[in-house]
Amino acid sequence: MSNKKDQPQDTKPVPISVAQETLVLGREPSLLLPWENSKVDLDSPEIWSDKIAASDAPAGLMGTAHMHRKYQPMIGFWWMYMNMGPDYFQGSSALNLTGLEAIRYAGKPIAMGDVTMFMEQYMPMLMMGLTDNLTFMAMFPIWNKQMDMVGLPMGGYMTHGMGGGMGMGGGMSGMGGLPLQPMSPGNRMSMQAVGLGDVNFQWIYKLLDFHRHRLQMNIGFSVPTGSIDETMPDMAGHRVYPYDMQLGLGVPAFIGALTYLGQSEDRHLGWGVQGYTTVPVGRNSQGYAWGNSFLGNGWISYNFTDWASLNFSGIGSYQGGIHGANPINELSIRTAPFIAMPDIVAAWTGGEWAGAALGINMRMPGFAREGLEKGGVTPESAFQGNFLTAQIVKPVYQSWNGIQYGMNWMFNVSWQWWY
Repeated sequence: MSNKKDQPQDTKPVPISVAQETLVLGREPSLLLPWENSKVDLDSPEIWSDKIAASDAPAGLMGTAHMHRKYQPMIGFWWMYMNMGPDYFQGSSALNLTGLEAIRYAGKPIAMGDVTMFMEQYMPMLMMGLTDNLTFMAMFPIWNKQMDMVGLPMGGYMTHGMGGGMGMGGGMSGMGGLPLQPMSPGNRMSMQAVGLGDVNFQWIYKLLDFHRHRLQMNIGFSVPTGSIDETMPDMAGHRVYPYDMQLGLGVPAFIGALTYLGQSEDRHLGWGVQGYTTVPVGRNSQGYAWGNSFLGNGWISYNFTDWASLNFSGIGSYQGGIHGANPINELSIRTAPFIAMPDIVAAWTGGEWAGAALGINMRMPGFAREGLEKGGVTPESAFQGNFLTAQIVKPVYQSWNGIQYGMNWMFNVSWQWWY
C-alpha cells in the first residue's frame, strides 16, 4: 500500500482568478481613488495612451480633458479668437443694421449698432499630476475685446422734435436735461476692454481607466479677478456698461465637467465626449448675475502617425441670461430718449448655439523628460514633449434672447510642453 505521507506535495502557488488577471491587465473597470497611483502600467496596450497626438482633446477644450502622470508638470499657452457678426439675431432670425433700425425696446429706438466685434483670449496654463489619478490645473485668461459701432438714423442723431432742445454751450439736450452728443447716422466709434479675466483652478480626477477607455471628472472654481467696471460714455452722458464687454463675472463660480475618452486597439482612432458647466454664485457688486453656462463637445480623431492627428467636433453651447441689471444701464434706458446700444439691455443676454469644428493635433513622441535624457544623442529629441493643437469652429445654428450680435467663427490654437 502506498503511503500518502510519501507522496510529493504540490508546492505551486494557487493561480489567480481570471477576473483578477484581467484587472491587472486593465481590461475590467474598477473605480480609482484620487490619492492613489495607477495599479497598471500606463504604457500598457490595454490602457488609454497619453503619448499619441489624439490623446489630447481638440484645442477648443483648452486642456480640460487631459491628465498627467504623478509629478509630471506641464506649461501651456492657449489663444482664442472669436469673430462676431456680420448680422444681429432676433432669436434665430438674422437681421442686418437696416433691420436693427426698426427695433424698439420700451418704445425707444436704438442709437448705435455693431459693425465689427471680436474677442481674443490669451491664456497661460499650468498643470501638475499630483498622482496618476489626480491632476491640478490653473488657468489665467487675459481678454482683449473690441467693438466698433455706427450711429443709426432713428437714435444716433436726435432732432429738436424728439425730446431735445438746445443745451448749455450750444449742445443738444435730451429728457431731463441730460446732454446729448450729436452723432450723425453713419459716424463710427469704438470701445475696447483689455485685462485679466477670472482665474480658475480645477482638479481632474480619473474615475475609470480600462481597456482603452477613460472616464474623468473636473471640479473647481473661478476667482472674480476680471473687471466688471469697463465703461464708455453713451450719448446721454451716462457711463454705460455693456455686459458682453466685461472681463469677468464679478462673483466666484463653481466649475464642473465630465469627460469620456476612448481609443481603438490600433491607436489610429480616438474619440471623446465632454460636458462642461460654470455656475456663478450670487449677484456681483453691480447688482446682476450671469446665468449658468454649459458647453458640450463630442469629437473623433484620426492618427496619421503617433505625432499627427485630425479631429472633427460637434459643439453645443448654452448661456443663461442675466438676472438683475446694472443700475447705470437701467438709468440710461429709463431716462434717455433712445437705447444707447443693444448690449446694455439685460433682457437681451444669453442664448444658445451649435457648430462644427475641424482641428489638428501635433505632438513629438514621448515626454520631454525622455528627450532631455537623450539630449546628447540626437538634437531632434529636444522637441519631445512639445504639443501643438489648432481648431476652427463655425456655428451652424444660433438663437439669442432678444436682439444680439451673432457669432461668425472662432479659432483656437495652443502650445503645451509636457515634462
